[in-house]
Amino acid sequence: MVLIPTKIKVQLGIEQGTVYNFSPEKGIVNHYFIVLNKNPKKDDEIYLGSFTSNKDDVLRFIEHFDFDRKTYVEIETNECPFLPRESESCINCNKTRRYDLQKLIDLIDGSDGSCYSKISNKLMVRIIEGVKASKMVPEDIKRVLC
Repeated sequence: MVLIPTKIKVQLGIEQGTVYNFSPEKGIVNHYFIVLNKNPKKDDEIYLGSFTSNKDDVLRFIEHFDFDRKTYVEIETNECPFLPRESESCINCNKTRRYDLQKLIDLIDGSDGSCYSKISNKLMVRIIEGVKASKMVPEDIKRVLC
């Protein structure tokens, strides 16, 4: 079996809605992240949203700061079968991460991470709407979504 290096997989396969699994920093377990950029191959920075199974914490956070409910995107059954706890997962669209392409590749390789295919357009639309509705996400990130 031929193993394709992460660098090649990411450089060729990255697009809006692609999912990666990696540790964002040493000492933290791997998480699943989704590419938000419309054209990540052309952008200097890659913007990512993260999946979480802490639904109650996300909802409390949104309520506490009086954020738009659209910023909470629940994962429906069979939308993300790669997630270990799909039925318990969501995305808090108020929190994003940014990396350059090489840093993303290094994080995936450094944490024995993985590359996954794209999520559905239906889910991506809900995430984009949530990020656009967020008061916490900077405008420069919102501009690269569409």
